[in-house]
Amino acid sequence: MIENSEIKMIDVDLLHLDFRNPRLPSNVQKKEKTILSYIASTTSLEDLMEAIAQNGFFPGEPLVAVKEDERYIVVEGNRRLSAVRLLNNPNEIDRPSRLIQEIAGSCEKIEQLPVVVRDSREKVLPYLGYRHITGVKQWEPLSKARYMRELFLLTDGEPAERYKKVAQMIGSRSNHIKRSLDALAVYEEIENEDFYGIKGLDEESIKFAVLSTALADERIAVFVGSAIKNGRETNHTHPIVNPDSLSRKSIEDLTNWLYRKGENGETKVGESRNLKRLGAVLDSEKAKTAFMGGSTLDYAFRLSKGSEEEFMEYLYNAQASLAQASGLVANIDYSEEALDVAREIRSNIKLIGKTLSDKKVDDDEF
Repeated sequence: MIENSEIKMIDVDLLHLDFRNPRLPSNVQKKEKTILSYIASTTSLEDLMEAIAQNGFFPGEPLVAVKEDERYIVVEGNRRLSAVRLLNNPNEIDRPSRLIQEIAGSCEKIEQLPVVVRDSREKVLPYLGYRHITGVKQWEPLSKARYMRELFLLTDGEPAERYKKVAQMIGSRSNHIKRSLDALAVYEEIENEDFYGIKGLDEESIKFAVLSTALADERIAVFVGSAIKNGRETNHTHPIVNPDSLSRKSIEDLTNWLYRKGENGETKVGESRNLKRLGAVLDSEKAKTAFMGGSTLDYAFRLSKGSEEEFMEYLYNAQASLAQASGLVANIDYSEEALDVAREIRSNIKLIGKTLSDKKVDDDEF
């Protein structure tokens, strides 16, 4: 909670954008003008500028800054600071839009802004975590993961303990922290390889949440190296600490399966709900060999034990639904449609039962 007594009015000219802002893509040059131009072109800044021009800067939501080398670095509120700077001088960026110039021309210069100054980033990071990771103004998943790493680097001890410390700082769970940091380590390998030349894939278009969800499946995690299978147990490798534990070839394969589109416009895995099937395929040598050899995910999945698990899940779900329908049927009027559906269900039940019975081999036949 920020108290009014902590707020200082500081000259706008003394406030600087944060080069370490987790939301900045890594390919954006760490220069004030470049960052200002990026924010102006990607965040609908004109709407915010117009709101400030008409209503003034809302003092109840001050910027948050740290003092580094006699400079005030704004770690919370870079977009608002950018809006004010362009209101004061739209020519801070190359080729400002006509709308930006018009809004700036209708507003008097803003000399000072309300700022809360902290001694160090370490004292600001937990506040940002509550606000942008578990709070009401949440960042995109990749920005969150980068921010979690900032917190992680402030901790010490064994990795498992460090995940817990970060989770406590921002009100999250340690397994969520680990999963995000694992995905960040994998993402950075993808970025280092220039996204494997996949058309249209870059830092801003990649669906980081899909990558994070994929690695939540231990079978996929084992495949890329963020976990190791040891008998029936699965042990974690903590690639955010030791990126060499990752399999670069497997990461390339996974990236192609998740993000490279074929002639039909679909990726090899398809929708994210198919990640469970991918995990089952990777857990079966026979299925994995078929999939990596060019077979479809559906075909490879049928070769895995995952198809048996999915079959039983369908049966249990059908059983539960039929039990509910049985409890309602006494109160339902006659319906030809309902009778047709019931007959189709009966037909399917007979087919499943006969097929399973035919697969059974009596001991006498051996």
